Order: sequence, then C-alpha cells, then structure tokens
Amino acid sequence: MESLVRANNFLKTEIAKKIIHIFLPIFAGSMIYILFREENLLMFKWFKFLKLNFIINFLRYNFYKYRIYVPQSVLFSLPDAFWVYSFTMFLSIYFKNRIILSSIFVGSIIIEILQLWFITGTFDIYDVMYMFALYLIAMYFIKNKEKKIWKRK
Repeated sequence: MESLVRANNFLKTEIAKKIIHIFLPIFAGSMIYILFREENLLMFKWFKFLKLNFIINFLRYNFYKYRIYVPQSVLFSLPDAFWVYSFTMFLSIYFKNRIILSSIFVGSIIIEILQLWFITGTFDIYDVMYMFALYLIAMYFIKNKEKKIWKRK
C-alpha cells in the first residue's frame, strides 16, 4: 500500500508530468514504428548497426501479426502527431509565448501541405487531423498549467 502512495505522489511531481507529456508520446510513436512499420525504413539499418536487431526482431515477431488490427492512419499519421505534441510540451517548459509554442504545429502543417506540390512525400489529411487534435490537447494542458500558476500567485 505504501508503494502505491509513493507512486501516486511521484505522479504529481513536475518531473513525472514532463516524462508523461514529453517522453511517453515519443515512446508510443517509436513503438508504432518499431512494431508495425515495414523493415525497409532507415531506422532498422541503425538497429542492425547498433546490434539491436535481435531485440527488435523479437518484438516484431511477437507483435507484427497484430498489424492488421491497427488502422492505417494510426500506423502512418499518429507517430508524427505524437512528435508534434511532445515537442510542443517540451517547448512549453522554456517558452510561454503561444506563437512560439504554435510554431511546431504550424511548421508541421505547412510541410504537410507542401507535400502536395513541392516537397517529396505524400500529403495525408489524417496527418493534419491527428496533428491538430494533439496540438489542441497540448495547448489544453499548457493552459491548465498556466491557470494553476496564476492561482498560486
């Protein structure tokens, strides 16, 4: 019981909140790539170079069969949106200006739209939708954090 109380107290600390809002989305997006994306991606060559391919192959062997249950938009769009969320939350530690915090989202949307004409890549409306949703969630948490700071003053 005491360990649950300590865990609960830890989750209320600022460092735990940073871990949850910054590292957890990156981890989740990475796991989507590692477990379900095709092996022709550059990162799999890095894993092989770093001698991590045994671990990666073990994970993929056990999870890749579930790929058929994961929507395509989750496989291809959600990891990028997790990155936008995570980086926005990271920047909120150092910057309070909403324009600066919005720059990651706006830049990501511009790059996505430019894929229609100028930039190599494939435009996907799901990329825009997921990025927008996770950007709004990030701004919600940032706004709530600011409210708590103002209440203390």
